[in-house]
Amino acid sequence: MKYMGLTLPRSVTNFDADDYIARVKAAVKGTPLEHQLKPEMMDLSILLRDGVREQLNSLPEDRSIFLKDMAYGVTNFLDLLPSKESGFKHTFLIRDPERMFPSWRNLLMAQMKAHPLPGQKPIDESTFDLTTNPGFMMPGYTYKCQYDLWLHVKEHFDPEPVVIDIDELVSNPRELLPKYFAACGMPWDERLLSWDASPAIAGEWKTLYPMGSGGVTHQRALASSSFQPSRPKLQKADMTPDAIKAIDETMDYYKKMAATRITLD
Repeated sequence: MKYMGLTLPRSVTNFDADDYIARVKAAVKGTPLEHQLKPEMMDLSILLRDGVREQLNSLPEDRSIFLKDMAYGVTNFLDLLPSKESGFKHTFLIRDPERMFPSWRNLLMAQMKAHPLPGQKPIDESTFDLTTNPGFMMPGYTYKCQYDLWLHVKEHFDPEPVVIDIDELVSNPRELLPKYFAACGMPWDERLLSWDASPAIAGEWKTLYPMGSGGVTHQRALASSSFQPSRPKLQKADMTPDAIKAIDETMDYYKKMAATRITLD
């Protein structure tokens, strides 16, 4: 929101939802975002971190609840993680940078084409730089954020948080998913290996914006009915310089976490 001149209070006690909606609408009026960024569709109860923390600390103990977020969302706000007493098991989904950055580069370009920011230049694939063009890149191209969170969890919550490589998981779900559930202390059910391809279930999830409300990020996932292996990894000679730069600067973070991951054997 900073690129629109909007700031948010640190605490939900100082948050005025009606004022926030009015300010967002005023900021995007007459811009390409006016018909895309619709604050009235947002679940503002999960906009601020301490509000999320309060909800997570008060969830019932008799249910298995999955919460997925990006590590950079709590960078510099680690004091606002759910309390240790809330009973959450922290798990980390990791991905080889050589797989992640070429894929993420394509997604970023698609997102920026679909939802251009005010003053944004046309996206040219031949000159696009994922390390600078988005304008919101986090430290260590988000890998450092995840690594720092992992270290924090190890020190303050759980000396052995669960780590699983997502490409290995989707290639071997029948072998790895039961191990993941066991590590999290949850009962395993074979029926979890497939699901109804209808995206209707996403309407039951608590998300800032309704899942599938015009975004390009989750289209493939919402239409899926089972885990599918990732596409083949690109050869480094076929990667762009910006992807290679990001890979080289983040591989050590990945390798340190990968050394503790759930494995097939």
